[in-house]
Amino acid sequence: MRLLTPFLVALAACVVLAPSQLSAQAPKDMAVMLSATVATQPKPQITLRWNRDGNQQFVYIWRKTKEGTVFPPEILDSVTGTGTQWTDQTASVGVAYEYRVFRYSSKQIGYDSVAKQPIIRFFYATGYITSGIAAPPAKRERVLLLVDSTMQGPLKASLDILTLDLESEGWEVTMRSAPRAETLDSSKVRRVRDIIKEEWNIGPRDLGGIILIGRVPVPYSGNIAPDGHPDHQGAWPADGTYGDPDGTYTDNITTSPTNVRPANRNSPKDGKHDQSQFSTDVDIPVGRIDFFDMPVFAKSETELLRQYLAKNHAYRSNTWNVAIGGVIDDNFGTYGELFASSAWRSFSVFGGDTTVKAGDFFTDLAGPTTMLLGYGCGGGTDVSAGGVGTSTDLATKPVNAVFTMLFGSYFGDYNTQNNFLRASIASSPKTLACGWSGRPHWYLHHMALGETIGYSTRISQNNRPIVGNQFGNYVPNIVIVNGALSISTIGDRGVHIALMGDPTLRAFTKPVAVVGTLSAQTEYPNKVLLSWAKPTGDVQAYLVYRRKAGVRRWTPLTPSPITTTSYQDSLSNEGAIEYMVRCCALRSSASGTFYDMGKGRIATVITTGVEDLVGTAGGPAVTIGVWPNPATIDANISITLSATTSVDLQLVNLTGSIVWEHAAQSLSAGEHHVALDVSALPIGRYMLRSTADDVTSVKMITVTR
Repeated sequence: MRLLTPFLVALAACVVLAPSQLSAQAPKDMAVMLSATVATQPKPQITLRWNRDGNQQFVYIWRKTKEGTVFPPEILDSVTGTGTQWTDQTASVGVAYEYRVFRYSSKQIGYDSVAKQPIIRFFYATGYITSGIAAPPAKRERVLLLVDSTMQGPLKASLDILTLDLESEGWEVTMRSAPRAETLDSSKVRRVRDIIKEEWNIGPRDLGGIILIGRVPVPYSGNIAPDGHPDHQGAWPADGTYGDPDGTYTDNITTSPTNVRPANRNSPKDGKHDQSQFSTDVDIPVGRIDFFDMPVFAKSETELLRQYLAKNHAYRSNTWNVAIGGVIDDNFGTYGELFASSAWRSFSVFGGDTTVKAGDFFTDLAGPTTMLLGYGCGGGTDVSAGGVGTSTDLATKPVNAVFTMLFGSYFGDYNTQNNFLRASIASSPKTLACGWSGRPHWYLHHMALGETIGYSTRISQNNRPIVGNQFGNYVPNIVIVNGALSISTIGDRGVHIALMGDPTLRAFTKPVAVVGTLSAQTEYPNKVLLSWAKPTGDVQAYLVYRRKAGVRRWTPLTPSPITTTSYQDSLSNEGAIEYMVRCCALRSSASGTFYDMGKGRIATVITTGVEDLVGTAGGPAVTIGVWPNPATIDANISITLSATTSVDLQLVNLTGSIVWEHAAQSLSAGEHHVALDVSALPIGRYMLRSTADDVTSVKMITVTR
């Protein structure tokens, strides 16, 4: 490991990037377009590849695990010259890694006629990839559907289908009614926030997504103008604050300029929050499916919601033939922070750099091919992005891209009539998600190894490119100006960062089979044997979980998928236990290989461990023994006491019924024996319950023939 000292020195003098400082570089210049191939022989290894750049001088590589909170300051390795690949020979099977790659390049941007020499600009392009060899499946936790109360009835059939789709992918679904608010209503915003806090705190904080369906109240927060327009400074819509249930959002101090649009004006006690950045890290991905006030579309609000949910079902059912690649319609070019570099950087990890191309948004996404990804940016209004199109175009022309990112002025404020962002997911026939990527840049690379668009949204919301004098996790564009690194930070952690669409959507939707039958049998003395039949279909491995009956959270028993069709668990005094087995299918992308999982099959057993009754402090010591065990006809029970006490014996089957009892009687110190006739009992497991001086213990007895 080596510390990259030049970076740290430059960061000490880091400045915020000015738009003019990047004008010589094209957006694609600032993106390292990564992909990866993996191998297990002769030993596990991950090979990163990136697009060729003749100006490249060095490439620096960092690595962390996917779960790791930050990249280490030390680089893992470097490549000198114009090489386009590097192999990690220390990778392990079953681990998801995240790589950060910086490419140091120089480029002539002009000519100094006085000095008679070229003017050279030095810069770092950046790229990110999540890779692994048979990496574990992404978590599927609980998803909260917050549905506009006026839409629950009209959308019941569609919501039922969505629930079944989510459950088939392994999500647990909770649906709650939310108040409808067509204008800002702070009391209703608080009510929604209270519902989320209630669900968040009800158990193990297991919410993995919140889907806002219909006109769920829109919260406002901050005094910001991330699009750079003074007449747009103030509070912006802030759905991400719903995903920060532990954060504190006040309404005491912020006063925005008075010459801004009424919707953006912010003053104390007006129902709009003060905070311009998220109070704490966003914990729960939030996505909005909301078609209120969209008269540019011929269909009604309800019909648009129903259409979206139908698209959602079709995509999840794997009925679309989706090409893994992307189209980028860049109408800003070298202006500003080279906004389109976010797309060049993110799209290649799904299918490789050759699957990503520049094009026209509506022409190249008109079909019949459906692309996985689409990006468009240009000077904007509430209803348009210059050179890309308008909300009217979205209402009348086909768009065949599943996940889209758009950027331009004004429409990032998504709570406006015929808003361009919301129009994207209201369009037909294929778009399901949209974000405002440019200020800040979004990072989608986790999706190429099985994560959701919501995961990428949350990562983008929480990102800081600079933390103290160190890099944060994800840095967009770096230019060297007067010896210092210039890095764009406009909009970072801003409350305006939000997702339009369903946050649980993934890039790969091929269904995973479900275990047809699951058997759970207790085994002497304290084991449970799970067994199942391999289903038909593309299944390579399984995950096993356990929980006590009545407990919400499942505990993984197999941190990594197993390939056998049985599993033995060890228990002690557990009672009623539920087990779940999920099938896993091995998937591949241009980022590596990973397991995807489906819906679980559940079985329940009543189990009890082996434990001797040893008495209470100051009381007699009691030891219970049984032999033979397993028993076929007769069993002998031994009771050893350190002092005189009363002992009661009961034999209980696994349904809780008492099948034999030896009434309590006073026994003297020493060893005593009781005969137990099991000849008439069915084969199976039984609990011998012993009670002495109000202390009870249990031994398991197995009856065989």
